[in-house]
Amino acid sequence: MSIDLNLDEHCNVATACSVSSDIIDPQRKIRHLLILEDLDGFRLVPLEESSYFLGRDVTNSIVVRSKGISRQHALFLRVTDADPNSYGFMLIDGNLQGEPSTNGTAVNGEKCMSTKLKHGDQIVFGRQMTAKYLILGALSDSEFENFCQNFNFEEAVTHDINPRETVVHEKGDAPSFGATSLVRLASFPEILPSPMFEINLKGDLTYINPAAYSAFPDLPLLGVQHPTIQGLISLTQSSNQKVLSREVTVAYQVYEQSIHFISENDLIRCCLSDITERKKVEAELFKRDRLLQSVAEATTHLLANISYEEAIDAALDRFGTTAGVDRICISENHVHAATHRLATTLRYEWTGTAIDSVRHFEHRQSQLYSNPHLQRWYTTLAGGTAISGLTRDFPTAEQTVLEQEGVQSVLAVPIIVNNNFWGFIELHDCSDHYQWSDQEEAILRTMAASVSAALERQDKDEIIHQQAFHDALTGLPNRVLFAERLDQALAEAHRNHTHLAVMFMDLDRFKTINDTLGHSVGDELLKEVANRLQSCLRGGDTVARWGGDEFTLLLSTVRNIEDATGTAQRILNAFKEVVEIDHHEIYVNASIGIACFPDDGQNSEGLLQNADVALYQCKEQGRGIFRVYDAGMNSKATELFALQNSLRHALERNELLLYYQPQINLQTGEITGLEALIRWQHPEQGLVSPATFIPLAEESDLIIHIGKWVLEVACKQVVEWQQITGMPLSISVNLSARQFYDPTLVETIAQVLQQTQLDPKYLELEITESITIKNISLAQSVLRQLQGMGIRIAMDDFGTGFSSLNYLTQLPLDILKIDQSFIKRLTADARELEVINAVLALGRGLNLSVIAEGVDTPEQLDLLKSLKCEMVQGFLISPPLPTLEATAKLQTNWLQHQELECDAKQTVPQPTYLLVG
Repeated sequence: MSIDLNLDEHCNVATACSVSSDIIDPQRKIRHLLILEDLDGFRLVPLEESSYFLGRDVTNSIVVRSKGISRQHALFLRVTDADPNSYGFMLIDGNLQGEPSTNGTAVNGEKCMSTKLKHGDQIVFGRQMTAKYLILGALSDSEFENFCQNFNFEEAVTHDINPRETVVHEKGDAPSFGATSLVRLASFPEILPSPMFEINLKGDLTYINPAAYSAFPDLPLLGVQHPTIQGLISLTQSSNQKVLSREVTVAYQVYEQSIHFISENDLIRCCLSDITERKKVEAELFKRDRLLQSVAEATTHLLANISYEEAIDAALDRFGTTAGVDRICISENHVHAATHRLATTLRYEWTGTAIDSVRHFEHRQSQLYSNPHLQRWYTTLAGGTAISGLTRDFPTAEQTVLEQEGVQSVLAVPIIVNNNFWGFIELHDCSDHYQWSDQEEAILRTMAASVSAALERQDKDEIIHQQAFHDALTGLPNRVLFAERLDQALAEAHRNHTHLAVMFMDLDRFKTINDTLGHSVGDELLKEVANRLQSCLRGGDTVARWGGDEFTLLLSTVRNIEDATGTAQRILNAFKEVVEIDHHEIYVNASIGIACFPDDGQNSEGLLQNADVALYQCKEQGRGIFRVYDAGMNSKATELFALQNSLRHALERNELLLYYQPQINLQTGEITGLEALIRWQHPEQGLVSPATFIPLAEESDLIIHIGKWVLEVACKQVVEWQQITGMPLSISVNLSARQFYDPTLVETIAQVLQQTQLDPKYLELEITESITIKNISLAQSVLRQLQGMGIRIAMDDFGTGFSSLNYLTQLPLDILKIDQSFIKRLTADARELEVINAVLALGRGLNLSVIAEGVDTPEQLDLLKSLKCEMVQGFLISPPLPTLEATAKLQTNWLQHQELECDAKQTVPQPTYLLVG
């Protein structure tokens, strides 16, 4: 259905191609239309944007399919005057690079490159596409939409338009845009989003584009008072440059203003770019760079400075000054001394000028994280999240604490050390409600990482220092640190003419404990020894682990030798208390050698050497004591050292030999067995006592080799005696603690018995009760294996230990040997008589044989006989004899025994004892 449309009715307000904003309803506005006809028919294009491209390319605003049309054939460009509501459209042939279309563009029959369109203009594009440009009166959106939907193309456009014919609207002429307008168009493209305007030298606004009007709506009103125009005229007049730039701020927005002074026309043209965000970014980047530089410098302080305390203070000062904050706090987590729960304490603090310290505040010292103002902080920071914000927005409990410190905003991040929540670092702003940025948080985390790295380095340094100068097991100073402290103390003593003392201490029989109870128990024992030693010393004294079971002590100031001996006695007393480790009761003895400056040495080497000499004297004189060095000890120490070296070659040189002491039956007077006792025939010193060289052998593995040799020789000899005399003689061999707990002991004894062909029942192995109580369960196991082979077990030195009766029933024993210390004091009215009687009764009750050793007088022998003691041995009977003399003794005893048996038929014989010397 055709609609009769009177175009003049809608176009009568557009005759001037401009309408003032003062006479147009804001809801109604002038409309610009383009009616197109091509191979596809008619199209109506409302021109509402600032520009339209026409051509075959699909990226154009108006796409046509005609081959006679270029890819970018023409451009419709909106142009305005100073009043942004007064505008029209400029038609430009070709593209923006200045290239014309292939077949050209004609307006009203005239080919043109560019022209300002007027209402009713007829346009031909490339001879194949026609268009008509219309300017409608002010219409509302709904009116314009209705107009477009009911548009009658037959009435609006004449078919078969002659390209040379000019069609002109009769309702007035549009104003002409001359050369000045075209130059203005080139300088101020309306399609750009940047604000652009032009003024003359009087300050009158001669042009403003839509973007400028939108950004600065008060620009026409304020004129030269507007920030974008203020000072503009004087700036251009005072400069020799025609192209200038400056920054201006308008309503908190920052613009970069490009200024072009056209002197020919006395015009100033300006283009403004909003650089507010860029300036913010630049400011943040500048601050970030400064902060990162400060973090780098702080890190250098933290990692390069030897003194961590100085480094952290310097680092916080550099960072705080650069960051512009008021206060920096670093708090460390720790276990609360009273409650043993996690707490935090302010460890480091930096404050800006006129900012008070909070270090003395109670809530900054040993505060439990369970307190209301710290509960959220622990949960958040331990989870790796930062705490950031204004104090007024925090929970009430936190507000109260922060307000006491004058904090208006805070940023805190955790410090992680070795993957653990070590503490946290805070930035305080006490003067402004500052909102912390993500970038500042990231930089603070970098600072926290630097602090963490420094703390880890400090921990590693402390570990390295600890390992280098302290014993790993006990934590005591090692010999390196001890030597350093001794040198310092000696230098001080030289300057002040004071005295000091050095002690050398080791544990008696520690190797036995290590071998019997295991190294883990030995290690725990050394730790306990270290603790007891430390408890005996004064604050300025030093105890160090020298190595193994050896310790050195430095008493840095002593008034006299009594001060040193008093300390030594306190140490010995401390070891009298039993040590309980893994259900074992261990009694420890120590020997201490003492040397004093200046009498016993002038330097550290001399003092240590002489203290060591005094220690050797302790071992010689019974252990468990202390001795003060004197010059006469050096010769003895040298002798012992040489003796120990010679002992290593004694076996291979056949310098060791066995003596044998007979054991007799008191009722029959018959020798029933012998005890093998080792001797050393030294080529220079003669016969060396076992009391001298056995302790030297026990300090090394020599005792194992010597013990095996003793077994082999003794077993072989008793077999030979059995063959000579026909007597069922037994042989007793002593086992040291090192031998007893040697893992190969049972195997070694089995081999010896097989090699010597000795019946196991004739072998007696003697052990002391001090050996068995070291590890009662292991001792039981070893003894049962030996008894299982048929070997008899004797408890030697019975009655001298701490737990004889306690362990007696637990051990598989066959014989008790009463210690000679009881026998030596034995008289008719002595208490020892009752003790021995009790032991004899105990032996009978447990079905054990009892031997009294150390019988040296007839009185002792008679008393033992009256007590019905079965077996005795001692110098009264016979001293230990070399092999040949022992053989003669056995033969004599055998002959006498045979004679007694012959006379037994006539009379009851009395026992006969062969007394020697």
